[in-house]
Order: sequence, then structure tokens, then C-alpha cells
Amino acid sequence: MSGFVTINTIKRLGIKISTLAMLLFMVAFSTNAQQINVKATLDSTMIFIGGQIDLTLEVSQPEGLIINFPNFTDTITKNIEIVEKGEVDSVKIDHNRLVLTQLYRITSFDSGLHYIPPIQLEIIQQDAKNIAASNELSLMVINPFEDVDPEKGVMDIKAPIDAPFKISEVLGFIYLYGGIALALGLLIWLFLYLRKNRTEGRLSFIKPKPKEPAHVIALRELDKIKASKLWEHNRVKEFYTQVTDTIRNYIELRYEQPAMEQTSQEIFDSLRTLDIGPKSMEQLRQVLELADLVKFAKFNPLPDENGISLMNAYFFVNQTKKEEVKSLEEEKETMLANEAETSASATLEK
Repeated sequence: MSGFVTINTIKRLGIKISTLAMLLFMVAFSTNAQQINVKATLDSTMIFIGGQIDLTLEVSQPEGLIINFPNFTDTITKNIEIVEKGEVDSVKIDHNRLVLTQLYRITSFDSGLHYIPPIQLEIIQQDAKNIAASNELSLMVINPFEDVDPEKGVMDIKAPIDAPFKISEVLGFIYLYGGIALALGLLIWLFLYLRKNRTEGRLSFIKPKPKEPAHVIALRELDKIKASKLWEHNRVKEFYTQVTDTIRNYIELRYEQPAMEQTSQEIFDSLRTLDIGPKSMEQLRQVLELADLVKFAKFNPLPDENGISLMNAYFFVNQTKKEEVKSLEEEKETMLANEAETSASATLEK
């Protein structure tokens, strides 16, 4: 009898221990379940029909739990469709907790206010299972096109409307592009005008210095050659080169002939039709032909021939120079200068 009592006592004790263990496990699981936070959010609570927004499902949980996210296929509710479903992303935060996030790209083709019920997730810890749910959401879908009825299907595109032509519609473009073309034309004209006047020297505000006559330039150069007396220093070739260059430059300026690029015979031929006396032509011929012999045939002329060549160069310039016709103002200035010089001389004589 005592043995039977002992066995019953042991059985009762085992049942109590099992019950106590079960209660402790349920308390621990309930504590973990209370530490799980599920939150659902929308980018916006309002979209146009056919528009797309993101629904984010976020779970904050302790480590060691297994969370099964809902297995949505192509819809969340009857009127809300899933366009794209992202992968579950996990981030570990402080105090041994994890944050799991999954993103759903959703849309709707039915206007009105749509209710999204709490999204349920399955929680597994050891052999026990439980359910956690998110908050509920609502989404307003607006149809901005009053004449559009999704139930009628896709409609054909309307043909273009034949609007009457109005000149007022193009006047603005005519004024704009006409003004641009006019401005460009004025700029081009101004550029060409300024370039032409700059080339001709008419843009300077300073009165340009009068251009020296050809014979003045030639006589000044011949005076320099005469003063250098190159032939007396065995520089005969250089002497004739300077003399012929001076004469050629004079012919270019005086008669507008390209004498610097012509041979002696070509110079004679080009001057033959001009009003030049035979004596002047003979003097020019003597200078150029003797210079050719010295420069190209290494001819060594006599000292007198050098002097004759220089003298003939002087004669040719003086006999063919263009006499300047002075204006009335220049004649008046010359007359006043002569009178002043005469008065000064008379005063000194007294």
C-alpha cells in the first residue's frame, strides 16, 4: 500500500514539474513576442490611378527568432497589385536585435479609398509558432481623367484637330528672328567698314603725315649712297646694288610698275610707252646695264664710270619726277614764309 502511494506521489510531482516548465516556456515566448515590432508604411497615402508607390514592411526582433514574411504573389488585396517585390534585408542594431525590411512596389487601377489590413508574419522559436501583425493602412487612388473608364478598355487615339492658321501666331517669331538677322547684318557691315577704313588708315583721329613724293625718297637715298663712297672701299657690287634698288623703288612709286621684280630689259619695255624722254631712258639704260655687268659678270668698272652711273641716277630722277601742284593754302603759307624771311634779312642789314 505504501508503494502504491509512493508511485502516485511521483506521478503527481512529474505532472507539476511538466506544467511548471510549460508555463515558464510560454512566459519566455510571450516575452520575446512582446519584443517584436512590425510596422508597415507607404511613401504616400494618395496616388493617381495607375501610379506606383512603395510599401515597406519592417520588423524589429531579438536575435534567434525565425520570421516568415508573407508570401504575396501578385496582389496584396483585391484592388492593390504588386509590381515588384524586393528581397528581405537585415541590419543588426544594438542589444542583439535585428531589423528586417522588405519593400513592395504597388499600384492600383481602381479609383477610391482602399483598405490594407494588417500584414501577418509567422514567428518560430524552437518548436513553438506565433503570429505578429503590422498596423493597418489606407490608400486613396484618384482618377484625374473624368472621361476615362477602366472598364471600357483601351480606346484609340483621337485624330489631330485641324485648327485655322492665324498670322498672329507667327508674328512673334517673325519679329524675333527678323531682329536677330538685322542685328547680325549690322554687325557684319560694321566689321567690314571698320576693317576697310583701318586698312586705308582713315580711322585715326590724328592727321596722317603726308606721304613723301617718290623723287624725294629717291634723292635722299642717292645722297646717302654718295656720302658712303662704297666704290672707294672696294665695295663696287654693293654700290651698284644700292643704286639700282633706289632707281627700281622710284619707278614703282612714280609709275606704279613692279620694277623690283623685273629684269632690266622688262623695265625698259614697260617704260617705253610712258612719257619719258629719250635722254632720260639712255641714262637709265647706262645705270642698269652697267650694274648687271658688275653684279652678274663680275665686271670691274673704272672709277669714272662709277661717278657717271651715280650722276645719271640723279639726272633720271630729277628729269622724270612729278611736280607737285600746291594748294592755295600751301601757296599762302609759302608766301608768308618768304615775306617773313625777307623782312628778317632787311632788319639784319639795317
